[in-house]
Amino acid sequence: MSRLKARWRLLAAVLAGGVLVTGAVAVAAAQVSPPVRLAPIATDQLIASTLRAMAERRPISGHVLAHVDLGLPSLPTEGLPNTLGGTAQFLASLSGNHRLRVWRSAGGLRVTELLATSERSLYVDRSAAWFWDFSSYTAYVLQRPAGKGTGNEPFALADPMAIARRALDTISPTTAVSVGLSALVAGRPAYALILEPRTAGTLVRRIEIDIDAAQRLPLRVAVFARGRGAAPLSVSFTQVSFAPISASTFRFTPPPGAKVRNVTPRGGAGGGAGFGSNISALPTAERTASGVRQENPSGYGGNGARVFGTGWATVIALRTPSISELRMQAAGFDFTKFLPFSGPLLSIRLVDRGDHGWLVYGLVPQSTLVAVENRLH
Repeated sequence: MSRLKARWRLLAAVLAGGVLVTGAVAVAAAQVSPPVRLAPIATDQLIASTLRAMAERRPISGHVLAHVDLGLPSLPTEGLPNTLGGTAQFLASLSGNHRLRVWRSAGGLRVTELLATSERSLYVDRSAAWFWDFSSYTAYVLQRPAGKGTGNEPFALADPMAIARRALDTISPTTAVSVGLSALVAGRPAYALILEPRTAGTLVRRIEIDIDAAQRLPLRVAVFARGRGAAPLSVSFTQVSFAPISASTFRFTPPPGAKVRNVTPRGGAGGGAGFGSNISALPTAERTASGVRQENPSGYGGNGARVFGTGWATVIALRTPSISELRMQAAGFDFTKFLPFSGPLLSIRLVDRGDHGWLVYGLVPQSTLVAVENRLH
């Protein structure tokens, strides 16, 4: 994979999934009923039982409504190199409302989006991950080495389980956690877990996770931004089942005549890592032996990324080729006119240092990124 392709995939991932990776996730709110009566529960008990249920990978399936409104710019989708054109098309398809079917269990994950005249699906089992795009009649396959992750992070925006887990991973001394009013979600009573940053230095106002009272699995996740009423991001089951799921549900066989493309991820600092391998560049909270979560104090993430600040106000800086080199390799496409980017939950800017650049981003306002820019050489 070329360095240019890796950088553009990373930029797409930051725009589309940066909120997810750092633990702040959501979806424009599905309808939630008035409060219902449930037995009181302690916050730590609700969190522990939810993490335990997700770790057991109990089966869950159903219809999901997702809404994404990150304020992403409209990029041209024609006349670009394949990599940039694919990035633009992905970002264009990300925004808006999505109706999906989701299946998840210990056997794998499947997410299917039914479009007006097409369909696209992700299938993940223990041996491989397949992405099927009916419009181009193309299947992309990524073989899963033993002990490795699924490589499905960009698609996790449609999976309430993955989103909730990321959100729960943000819990630390920087986050106030409480149990809110209970509600009905997909016709089932659910506890509301509320996560609120303890700092005003982040664009995130709060995250709401509605947890099934009986099964203790998340049914809805929504992330709210400061200064906005509706959640810019949210994902919610509208119909749900906890019945066993057949292993065949997660298997995919390309239909006759389909084009099959093999995807081979490559690691290494700055040398072509895709989105999944750049996750380590982001700050994470770690659980110590005592059970208390602590922020990563090293100051550096994976792949040589520079990390500034802590908790919700963390800023990541990734070294890139020079802006002139990026423009040349982008075949005349001037991506810099779309930067700096300021969305409801995420800010991004590109810093030029002559012989190299820095991609700087975080769940913070642009003023915070500017302060960091002055410390990059």
